[in-house]
Amino acid sequence: QVLDEGATLNFFSVHPSAGYHDKPSLSPFLLALPTPLVNLGEKVTLECRSEIMFDTFILTSHKTGTIKGSFKLSAEHCHGGSQANFSIGPVTSDDAGTYTCYGSFNHSPYEWSESSDPIDIKITGLYKKPSLSALLGPVLISGENVTLSCISDHQFDMFHLSIEGVPLGQGLPAMQSHNGTFKAKFLLGPVIQTGNYRCYGSFSNSSHVWSSPSDPWYFSVTASLILCAFNRMRIVVSSSRILS
Repeated sequence: QVLDEGATLNFFSVHPSAGYHDKPSLSPFLLALPTPLVNLGEKVTLECRSEIMFDTFILTSHKTGTIKGSFKLSAEHCHGGSQANFSIGPVTSDDAGTYTCYGSFNHSPYEWSESSDPIDIKITGLYKKPSLSALLGPVLISGENVTLSCISDHQFDMFHLSIEGVPLGQGLPAMQSHNGTFKAKFLLGPVIQTGNYRCYGSFSNSSHVWSSPSDPWYFSVTASLILCAFNRMRIVVSSSRILS
């Protein structure tokens, strides 16, 4: 792993006392996603910040509920708060997992704040990409349901769907078809976001490690614009009748 200059890698055999201060916030700095999907070999920066003037921030990584490692950085003070940027990468499958951060003061380094909300980092690109298809075309009517099928000849346990790089839901278990392939069907609707959808495969024993993304499937939802245009036309017609 690559950390910012001045960072030190610390493994704690005993977890320091936590919960003495309000929790800081942890958010991805480069990707700006609630749950980052990071391709194998790329870098990701996690920004830990708080309104409290902490001296130090600690980033912890977890796998299967166990702390795998802790990374410490001196805090920068700016805009009435404090923050630290943790750079990780180029990532490997070992970097996949759940990350949280804590704040602390120099005079009491073993007293940590409450933990931030966790962020799951999923590493993609470990396996061959599945394929994604839909029964309907790329232009949808508002309120219409659509089913996306994710298919692979790999024996994946789970399939996952994302839109514009943001995972949707917790994924679906893979089902084996009669032809020996594995697939899952994602039902979308009645509210469907416009954008590029992709799917991924994963195995139950490494849920944070995903396949390469499928080719994108783009949906455009234009019915709301059509409805607005129809309403405007109806108002004009009504007005013309009143004037006549």
